[in-house]
Amino acid sequence: MSEQENKGFKVVDKRGMADEEKGKIEEISPPKPQDDAGNRESPGSVHREKSPEGGKSPVGGPSFLDLVMSLQMGAMVNLGMVQAGDGRRSPVNLPDAKDSIDLLDVLKEKTKGNLTEEESGVITEGLYHLRMAYMAAFKAGVSAPNAGQGPGGEEK
Repeated sequence: MSEQENKGFKVVDKRGMADEEKGKIEEISPPKPQDDAGNRESPGSVHREKSPEGGKSPVGGPSFLDLVMSLQMGAMVNLGMVQAGDGRRSPVNLPDAKDSIDLLDVLKEKTKGNLTEEESGVITEGLYHLRMAYMAAFKAGVSAPNAGQGPGGEEK
């Protein structure tokens, strides 16, 4: 029975020990045999690698460009640049448009140096066009929709 006890697990509580004592315990512990079981991914995990074509992942999930284009589309909707299927334009909401543009600018600054040429170009060019559209709407005196109006500018 003592032979079976020696082959079992040894549990050591290291929470209250100093760093030197932890090192001594690690030195005393026998090295564990290495097998590639620890190197394998679990069956349910998905391994994503960034591919060269604009950050698209091989499994077709969302990419950085999808995030940027989603934020750009939100700003375009708030600037009244998007036409609905029935031909009406969305109402202009400058404060929300400004928030979307500012968020894109923060994203651009925080990812500087980590983007592909395509990603950098899409975010830079998109910001330029959104800022120009914002300034045009601002100069035209367009503001947030009236409180008495519903989506699309119709009366409630």
